[in-house]
Order: sequence, then C-alpha cells, then structure tokens
Amino acid sequence: CGTASHGFTLSGGRKLDRIGYEETLKVSYFQIDGNRNMSPAALLSCLQEAAVTHSDTIGYTLDYMAEHQWGWSVVNWHLQIYRMPQHGERIQVQTWSNKCMRFQAERSFFLFDEAGNKLLDGASRWIFMDLARRRPANAPDGMAERYHSGQEPAIPDEKFFMPKEAEGDLLSTRTLPVTRRDTDTNGHANNVKYLEWAMDDVPDEIYDGMSLADVRIVYRKECVRGDIVEIKTYVRALPDGKEVLSFLSVGEKIVAEVATLWR
Repeated sequence: CGTASHGFTLSGGRKLDRIGYEETLKVSYFQIDGNRNMSPAALLSCLQEAAVTHSDTIGYTLDYMAEHQWGWSVVNWHLQIYRMPQHGERIQVQTWSNKCMRFQAERSFFLFDEAGNKLLDGASRWIFMDLARRRPANAPDGMAERYHSGQEPAIPDEKFFMPKEAEGDLLSTRTLPVTRRDTDTNGHANNVKYLEWAMDDVPDEIYDGMSLADVRIVYRKECVRGDIVEIKTYVRALPDGKEVLSFLSVGEKIVAEVATLWR
C-alpha cells in the first residue's frame, strides 16, 4: 500500500473484504498530550478499538465472547511511527488479521492522514483464552477462517524482538497499585495501561524534545486489581536516537516490558 493512493472519504467504520476493517476518526482533545499530539496510550487505544470493532463486524461481539467465556489477550505490539496524529486531525485506521491458527493470531494495522500519508505500520500478536480456566485454548471451528484475510502483514517477517535484559542508565524506580479504572472485561489490567504507565517515566527532554518513532511491548503475565506494580526505567543512547526501556513487575515476576525509540 503506497501513501499516494490513500486519500479517503470520511465516513463511519466499515468491514472490507480485502483489508478486514477500516474507520475514520477525528483526534479529540482528551486524546492529546501537552504537545497537542495524540498521546501514545491514546494511539494504542485507537488500534485496540479498531480490533474490537472488526471482531464485532464478523460476529464475535463482546457479548458473544462473554457468553462463551472466551477472549483474545494481546501478548505483543510493535508500532513503527512516522508521525503522531495531532489535535483535530482526521485519520484512517485499517486493520486485518494476517495470520490466525489454533490459539494464536497476528493482527496488522495501517494508519493514514487525510492526505493519504502513512502515519504508522503496526503488528500485534494475540492468544485465544478460555477465561473460565484462565489459560490459552484452541479457537473454535471456523473462527480462524472468519478472521483471516489472506493479506500480507503490515511489518513483514516480524519477530517481536525485545531486549533480553535491562541496559543503559537506571532513571527511576516507582510503584503503583492496579485499580478499578485499569481493568477491562477480561478482569486484568488493560494492555494500554502498561504503555500509559511507562510513558509517565520518560524524561521530559526526551518526550517533549524528540519524536516517538518505535514502540515495542511484550506482556508476560497478567496483573489484576490490587496488585502493586513496580516500574524500573532505563535509557540508553543509540546511533539514531535514544531508547527508553521500562520493566514492569509484580513481586519477583516481570509482567511486561516496554521499549520506545525516540529520534
């Protein structure tokens, strides 16, 4: 998909056979940060919402999934960001499942501005969950076929690489409780919250003085209401910018890692 051919007509969301699902949005005031850019957490929420709505269009609504005690739990994100959307801007998000088999699926995303310029390539990996047993399970017959579009992934050969251990200078260590507002229908902290927590510890000179170019997240364990999350944040200089690494843990177990690249 080239950028020049993607001007669009503003309309509501719609299911497309070729790409899965697309919708157009206006960046609202509550979604922006002090720089009038869409915040990273709001951007991730936008992608998550598109994924949920795509599921709705093929029959797997939240009510249907809750009735069967099923759910999709995201385990990885990788976002390649070319420009953050700004306040009042109209954007188009496209999403499709480029791989779906047994208990695991991969979902891709494109984001465009109104002129057709690409703002983002996104990749994510999800696990199908039996919520009654709190464990992965094989998706029921027919589900994989309904999700899978046959389209190529947004980021070819994505391996969802994450740093193996903390590197760089330790910036901060802090703790926070998981509260009601952090949890979702699966009963655990919503995946967007981990990025929101991590962004709070990015130094001002990086957040305000540089551009966010890349986001990688891995979720290793769930955390639930009442858990105390410890966040350790590191920064290291790279040839093309600075990388901020956040390690989130509950007790002795790391529950998530967030790596952001700033240029």
